[in-house]
Amino acid sequence: MPIFEYQCSQCNETFEKIVFSGDKEEIECPKCKSADVQKKMSATSFMGSSIGTCASGPSKGFS
Repeated sequence: MPIFEYQCSQCNETFEKIVFSGDKEEIECPKCKSADVQKKMSATSFMGSSIGTCASGPSKGFS
């Protein structure tokens, strides 16, 4: 169940929505009810399998 972040083009409201894989419903703004919304790029939408790993690799102790 991914959570996507959207921004309304009509009233500029930013909101999140849980989207299920079989959903066919149109996303609408909870504030003004407009369907003119854009999906935003957010950290949760592209983290994928890298969660919990460090880009520089495992830390090494110094002696």
